[in-house]
Formats: sequence, C-alpha cells, structure tokens
Amino acid sequence: MSVLLQYAVSRACHAGHELAQQPVPRDESTLADLAGVQRIVELSSLGLSSYGENYTFYVEAREQERRNALQNLDALKHERRRSEQAMRLQRERQERRQTRGKQLSKTANQAKILLDRQKERSESASGALRKQQVGSQAKLNQRIHEAAQAVATETPIAVHAAPVPRPYRRTLAELIDVKLPYLPDTSGPVSLTLSGQQRVGVEGNNGCGKSTLLRVLSGQLAPVDGKIRVTDEVAYLDQALEVLDPNQTILDQLKRANSGAAEAGLRTRLAQLGLDAQKIMVPSGVLSGGERLKAALACVLYAERPVQLLMLDEPSNHLDLPSLEALEAMLREYRGGLLVVSHDERLLERIQLTDRLRVTEKGWRLLPS
Repeated sequence: MSVLLQYAVSRACHAGHELAQQPVPRDESTLADLAGVQRIVELSSLGLSSYGENYTFYVEAREQERRNALQNLDALKHERRRSEQAMRLQRERQERRQTRGKQLSKTANQAKILLDRQKERSESASGALRKQQVGSQAKLNQRIHEAAQAVATETPIAVHAAPVPRPYRRTLAELIDVKLPYLPDTSGPVSLTLSGQQRVGVEGNNGCGKSTLLRVLSGQLAPVDGKIRVTDEVAYLDQALEVLDPNQTILDQLKRANSGAAEAGLRTRLAQLGLDAQKIMVPSGVLSGGERLKAALACVLYAERPVQLLMLDEPSNHLDLPSLEALEAMLREYRGGLLVVSHDERLLERIQLTDRLRVTEKGWRLLPS
C-alpha cells in the first residue's frame, strides 16, 4: 500500500517558499482538480518518490514506471538465462580439460610431484571458476529480486463479481411505512421497494439513519413500526465488518462459506485480492482495515450461495487507490441488487447507480440517479 502526500505552496517567505504538508484526499477527482498542487510525493515500500505537476501527471508517470519495471525485469531474466548458459559452457570446457589432464597424467613420463602440482592447479582453477560463477549468479539474482519487488508493489488487485442467478427483476426487499429505531420521533417513515437490478446510493447527513436502515434490512435490528419483507439472499458489510470472526483465519472462513470449492482456487482468489499466503493464515482480527474489507468481500462474493442483495456501509474507508479501483470495478460488474452508503461521491458516480435514496427535510426520497 502506498501513501500519497501533497506538498502545496502555502505562502512565499523572504528566504523562498514554505511547504505545507497534508494528507491527500482519497477521492481521485479531488486529486485531479486540486488547485495549486505543484508536487505529489509517494511513500511506498520502495521508498519516497517525488512527482512534479498534478495528479494526472502522477498517474501517467506511475504507469510509465510500471512499464519500465516490467521491461527491466524481462531484460534481467533474459540476461540470467544467457549467463547460466555461458557458465554451463565454461564448466563443460573446464571438465574436458581436467579429463584430458588425467588421461595424459597416466601416460606421461613425469615425476609424481609435478603431476600432483598440475592436479592442484587444475582443482584450484576449477574452484575459483565455481566461486566466481556463484558470486555472479548471486548478484544477478539479487537484481532480479529487486526488479520483481518493483513490479510486485504495483500488481493490480482483482475482484471477481459474484454470480447472480436470473431473474433479476423480482422484488428483493420491501419496506412499508417503516419507522427506524434510534431516530427522533420527527423522523419520517421509510417506504421502499428494491428489485434485483436496482443500484441505490444512500445519502444524507451523519446521524440521519443511513446505517440503521441497512441494519434493519439485514435483520440486525427490528423496526419500531411498519412492515418489512426481505429475501434471505442478503449480504451486509458494516463498517465494523462483523461478518468476519476476528479469531479465525480468512481461509478457514472462506472455506466455510464455500465448502464445495477447491482450496487452491480459493487461495488464488484471495491472492488476487492482495491477500497473500501469510495473511490468509493469521486471525483476521490482526489485519488492517483494508485487508479485512477485502476478506469480508471474499467471504460474501465467493460464497457457495449467490448473493441477491449486497449492502455496503462506507466501503471505501481504509482502502488504497488500487484496492478502491478494484472495488469500483467489482461493483460495476455485480448484477444483483446493490445498496451503498457512502460519502465518497466519486465512488457513487463510478459504480453506475440507478437511484439515489436521500434523507431530506421532507423524509426519505428515492430519486433517479
């Protein structure tokens, strides 16, 4: 995961310019439109890299760096193959010389002491050659390892969309005059019907009941009043990611969700999410917020029983840019019903919503997106 820092010129001083350091917003559109941004500095596992101009320049520069890194890795691997072939030929020539020397020593009319010295020189030369080859190969392997690290840090995150059986258009959830708990009496009731092809973004101020609505739909909370009918094929990922057992490994939880799938295939999909073999074998509670979200998505999307209605509460929290882009791609491909609570307008725009559910002064309003 990389961290972006924006260095914006705040004011001119007598001795030059003073730089103010502040975190860059995660929203890509904000990054691209920030006025006055003169430099973006990226802190990653490879160190600190500085990029001039704006975010668009940064994206283009990083893509060019990735292409260069891949070309460098390919060139080094080709060099290693050539080096291994050359070293093999050197060893074969050395072995042939030693064989001829042994054959001549059997027929040569020389003193034993001279023959022993010739043998020592041959063995010494052979040992020196092996040592030189091992050293050269170690240096080349290290260069390849460093080049592979540069490529690995930018490996795209892949999220496979969950299969959703037809038909899509049937009603998945229905709320009739539902009064949500924990809200003031002045808060109006919610009436809402969700079909299999609806993609709804839930918007409103903090404390207006957005998360409470999702918890009621998921069955975690009971409504104060009204009627609810919800399909049992529902998945809800809250901000605390309570769908995960913090004491169990990701792999074990995914295997329980899809007992019919081969473990190798599940491991591959977790790896494509950026969850390597080490991370999937430790308790999920010790992982970072972004890693836990990926794990929760895996347990929901790759479950044996397809999910018809997917509900997400602030899913972009804790995600780096590659993971956020992967999440957006997955949600665009998902063909079930979708209900997303988010303050990230960029995310809501990119997941191709059909509707917006807004909390207004006049109550809950479902409007076309």
